[in-house]
Amino acid sequence: SYSANIAPIIDFYGVNRETAGLVNTFFFISYGVGQLLNAFLCKIYPKRYVISGALWISALINLLLFFLPSFEYIKYLWMLNGICQSVLWPSLILIIGETIEPCLTKQAMFVTSIAGVSGTLIAYGGSSLLNLISFRYSFLMGVALPAVIGVVWFISYNTLTEEKYIAEPAPAEEEASTSGGRRSVAGAIVGLLAVCAVFAAIVNLIKDGLNTWITVILKEQFAFDDSISIILSLVLPLCGVFGSVIAMQGNKLIREFRSLIGVMYLILSALLLGVIFALRIDSALMTILFFGVVSCLTNAINTVLLSIMPLALRDRVNTGFLAGFMNACCYAGSAVSAYGLGKIADGKSWIFVIGVLLVISAVATVLAGLSVLLKNTRSNKTVNGGI
Repeated sequence: SYSANIAPIIDFYGVNRETAGLVNTFFFISYGVGQLLNAFLCKIYPKRYVISGALWISALINLLLFFLPSFEYIKYLWMLNGICQSVLWPSLILIIGETIEPCLTKQAMFVTSIAGVSGTLIAYGGSSLLNLISFRYSFLMGVALPAVIGVVWFISYNTLTEEKYIAEPAPAEEEASTSGGRRSVAGAIVGLLAVCAVFAAIVNLIKDGLNTWITVILKEQFAFDDSISIILSLVLPLCGVFGSVIAMQGNKLIREFRSLIGVMYLILSALLLGVIFALRIDSALMTILFFGVVSCLTNAINTVLLSIMPLALRDRVNTGFLAGFMNACCYAGSAVSAYGLGKIADGKSWIFVIGVLLVISAVATVLAGLSVLLKNTRSNKTVNGGI
């Protein structure tokens, strides 16, 4: 509701891009810190009450923003909103890991991967229509949907979670026979998580940076009306749905997560170069198309990190912890994107901003290659489950 309307919000309050982006940065920081805490706490607290309560408080915060408070208070309200919403992802992934049978894992991965994309689509699509009246009515969507879903969750939770999945013990021949073997498996998982944490921060710096500023870029580069620029920015979440499919199919071809993500980052770097070319020749159509495919790739990488990997490793690592940890790393990048890219754009140009994202993506590509090379040179052993 805020990011989808950041262009008219800038005009209404008369603030610059750096100041407007600071609101999202407050949200991303509180959300990221909350993810780390909830990665540990989600196993403990009563999720029927906590998730419903978080949704209802978030609805109340959106209601307060509907009345257009002084701009200086918005960042604090949005920070509280980030704390509330940080409850959701690790808790939901943990619940899925505890209840879904192995035969439904792929379906669960796909559904969770398109959830955020669908929410973005609703936010931007609804905002484009409501902007014909006033952007502030978009905040009412942020009131109605969480409030209703919170009620549905509270009523249906016990029924939905009454059957639990019990993991079968690993066959003896697949278990590590020595303490050194067990340590090597644990070390492989830690190494995987460490490098994937960096990948998560980088991809969300790019993804949320573009999600936040796409309407402003289209408006300033091509003089689009606010409502039209929001409608055109729907290309991003729409293409994000295909990103989930790409992630699922890509994981079939490349089981090792670092290798898969490295290939995706290589393609992403080429696409960002295409965005720069499209902006330089002042082609709105090419710019939108390239942005759409970039969104597709960033959502594919996110799907691997936040859905496929936690559920693939659920018999080795607590899925709630893994999902919360990875999502916290994601929002470290998101926190930098909103304020940092806005500040760069104030001093430079949007082409320069995309150039910065290109360099960051290229660094991630190199890091992925070095990580795979280091893994292969240290040991020729393979570990099942994509490690």
